[in-house]
Amino acid sequence: MKSDSTMHIISCTDDNYAQHLSVMFTSLLMNMDKNRDVKLYVIDGGIEEENKERLKKTIHRFGVPVTFLDVEKSRYDRAVESSHITKAAYYRISIPDLIGDETVKRMIYVDCDALVLEDIAKLWDMDISPYFVAAVEDAGQHERLKKMKISETAKYFNSGLMIIDMDEWRKRSISEKVINFINNNSADMFVFHDQDALNAILYDQWHDLHPRWNAQTHIMLKEKTPATLLDKKRYMEARANPAIVHFCGGNKPWNSQTAHPYARHYFEYLKRTAFHRAADLSKNYVS
Repeated sequence: MKSDSTMHIISCTDDNYAQHLSVMFTSLLMNMDKNRDVKLYVIDGGIEEENKERLKKTIHRFGVPVTFLDVEKSRYDRAVESSHITKAAYYRISIPDLIGDETVKRMIYVDCDALVLEDIAKLWDMDISPYFVAAVEDAGQHERLKKMKISETAKYFNSGLMIIDMDEWRKRSISEKVINFINNNSADMFVFHDQDALNAILYDQWHDLHPRWNAQTHIMLKEKTPATLLDKKRYMEARANPAIVHFCGGNKPWNSQTAHPYARHYFEYLKRTAFHRAADLSKNYVS
């Protein structure tokens, strides 16, 4: 896959996570090669205008363009929600359909509850052929593919970080296949929402990245015993030098008494955003 000169990075949020998205983008822009060009995209899952302006202000401080994208929400009418996962989480499924510019050949998706601590260009320039999607294996050991009766042996990826070959995704009608899977199965099929549906379609078509590119909370807090010696080695490397820290699950920096080792980093990057004065999170953070 040949990479473009301009990097294209996308995320998604509703109004509740707009502040956290500003922190993720700030960390990404502060840690990237300043000689590289980047364009940011936000799938708008219902961001209030005031917070949208704060997002724009945060990003424009770096001289970087940002485009807000509207998704056809009715396509996700049957998507299962939960107490902490809204339908906005599903909108990443539509990424290649939302980008009308066919010159954009590659896109990197990063969840809004993450910190990008290493130059994103290293990920952008990575060769993932012959695959058209790259991600990191989910560290939760959920055995979701087996429970969904999709595969007994395939790995299950975490959808919080994905490299997407836009042309191949479109050619293979991946968005349509994933949405059809959601519509054709009952709600009790889905435990991890969009991630289950994406894995059901892409389980044998993705490139496995080193876990330091999506250092999930299970890894950072040693919550799971690695399945193999190689996994143990890679988890140790991810903890020692994470490229992207993903605050997945309930142990997030803005929750009280969090044990996450990178919680303080979140607040340091928050100070660099236009949300800093509006936020009153310090009273919820116990050091």
